[in-house]
Amino acid sequence: MNEADILLGKLGLTPAPLVRAGLSTAAHFFRTVVHVDPSGESVWRYLRGIDFHKPVNVTVLPQGTALARFDSLGDRSFKPFVYFTKPGTSPFSLGTSFPQSEFKLFETDRPTTALVSSASGLSFSPSDRVSRMGGGVQYIVAFRDAASLVRTGSR
Repeated sequence: MNEADILLGKLGLTPAPLVRAGLSTAAHFFRTVVHVDPSGESVWRYLRGIDFHKPVNVTVLPQGTALARFDSLGDRSFKPFVYFTKPGTSPFSLGTSFPQSEFKLFETDRPTTALVSSASGLSFSPSDRVSRMGGGVQYIVAFRDAASLVRTGSR
């Protein structure tokens, strides 16, 4: 059984060609760029935040690419990767939202490899009442590569 099949089972997704291709792309990115096991607990749960019914690809963001991030002002968990989005994207169109967050703008200071996907709409539990409609573009960058993003502003 390959990694895409393992992730299909863990995520409860159907084996449609686009879904399988996206899972294979994400698995390869996490294994070769982030250097973690994509089916391990520290990653596969975050994969729920990706809409695999839309294209998923890896790209190299050119120097000078503007990105945005919503940082939680509360508790955070360490991940070996960091999420970014396009400036102007609503936090509620992303795979997560926080009770309180700080909006930050960044720019790449060198070419940076990123996994590019659309956020899925999701709920973390039956009692979770935060609306996360999904659809926003998200860029996942290895934590060690996040230093290539220079902070340019906030609000």
